[in-house]
Amino acid sequence: MASPRPSNIDRAKWRAKCRETLSEHIKNRLGISIEPSEVRLMTNAEDPYSWKYLPTRAHLFEKSLSKHSIGAYMELCREVGASFEAVAGKHVLFAGAEENFTARILELETENSTLKSEASRWRDAAAVEAQLKREAEEATNQLGAMLHTANLENQHLQSHIRKQDSLAEAFRKSAIDSHQIANEASAILERLKSSLPLTDDAC
Repeated sequence: MASPRPSNIDRAKWRAKCRETLSEHIKNRLGISIEPSEVRLMTNAEDPYSWKYLPTRAHLFEKSLSKHSIGAYMELCREVGASFEAVAGKHVLFAGAEENFTARILELETENSTLKSEASRWRDAAAVEAQLKREAEEATNQLGAMLHTANLENQHLQSHIRKQDSLAEAFRKSAIDSHQIANEASAILERLKSSLPLTDDAC
């Protein structure tokens, strides 16, 4: 006869541990003694207890305890009394202890709703901030392009001004040279006139 696989042995150990933990919880919570082998997750109207749980733990109560995996057994042991709890049967449904747990569930659901709303507001604010950042970046890029164009135009104007200054300087020097030439020519003519002999008409 083949020996049980180690995985089946581990699963059996965790199932037994889970049953004992849940049995102790029912005893401490409600004062009801339930043998570990008789603990149910899917209770019926005849059972003296049932389970109250948060929506995030609903999957644990959708199948029988014997059909769960090791991971589910670990989760049940870890979360009992925190996110789910044993409550008395329907005939004492509104016992004070259960009312406290129900109030806690409602409180957590309210907090969850508040957190979702807050997260939504932060997402909206982040989206607006991202849009403003994109617009600022686009405006910065446009200003940079405008400044670049203005710098190019300024360089072109400065080059044109330098050329005009060079031309003006050349014209000024040319005018001075022309004036000097004219003066020199006039002086030469005067000397020539003075060196010519006087004619009879001039007497």
